[in-house]
Amino acid sequence: MPLAATAISLLFLAGYALLACGAFALVKPGLGLLIVPVPLLAIPLHFFARHMGDVVGVAHSRWQMRTFGLFLLLFLALVSSFFILGLSFTDGQALDRLEAVGNAYNMGKADLYASLAALWEIKELQGFTIGASVWTALALLWPLKRAIQGMLAVIVGIAPKALSAPWCWLALLASLAAQGGVLALLLARQP
Repeated sequence: MPLAATAISLLFLAGYALLACGAFALVKPGLGLLIVPVPLLAIPLHFFARHMGDVVGVAHSRWQMRTFGLFLLLFLALVSSFFILGLSFTDGQALDRLEAVGNAYNMGKADLYASLAALWEIKELQGFTIGASVWTALALLWPLKRAIQGMLAVIVGIAPKALSAPWCWLALLASLAAQGGVLALLLARQP
């Protein structure tokens, strides 16, 4: 019997749930810590699935580890781009405004969307803000879409890559709805 069709599939679902919650780390930074246990779940499950000869279980553990790596890559690249911008930008007044936006976000006084809106108001940074917005959309949607796709695959009992296109589109739409709902909630709370 394949691993993904047994009670151990709950561990895969737990890993995907942690990844899905971690996908909201840019909105609520503390949620980023939820992805830390994912390798602690995925690696032993990978070895167990290989030992049992379960190809689907191996595919799920690899999918989780690759989603974990993707999340780290996207998040660190986004943070690094802001750091590099701060180091390379020389206009004093705009740099002060950039620093104020960064400090407000880091202290929890402004959420991600308010920070991007504040960056847009700095004329010298509008080109960067467009790029940061696209990268932020990737960082918010792609790991969440992969986590939802993994959950759907566990429920169906197949490998995540084996899901048909309609299921993959459903995962994308669900991630758009989830992140869009959070955006709407945050915008509604703005004064």
